[in-house]
Amino acid sequence: MSAEMKDVRKLFSEKMGISEIDESKPLKDFGLDSLDVVEMCLDLEDKYGIEFSPDELGEFKTVGDLLASIEQKIASK
Repeated sequence: MSAEMKDVRKLFSEKMGISEIDESKPLKDFGLDSLDVVEMCLDLEDKYGIEFSPDELGEFKTVGDLLASIEQKIASK
């Protein structure tokens, strides 16, 4: 796992107030609605120079979906 992804996971854990990330859990189980996901992704776009399409932002259902997309984008930049 890259240093950037370790940082993303740490930020996600801190934001959610959790110590373990269960990637199979739906984002809504963490109290995240679609606006929260968009805001988080915008912050990540600025920090890591990646970009999410509007369609992508609506497709994230689980924590794993979101983290996999972030990891793929960071790896391919």
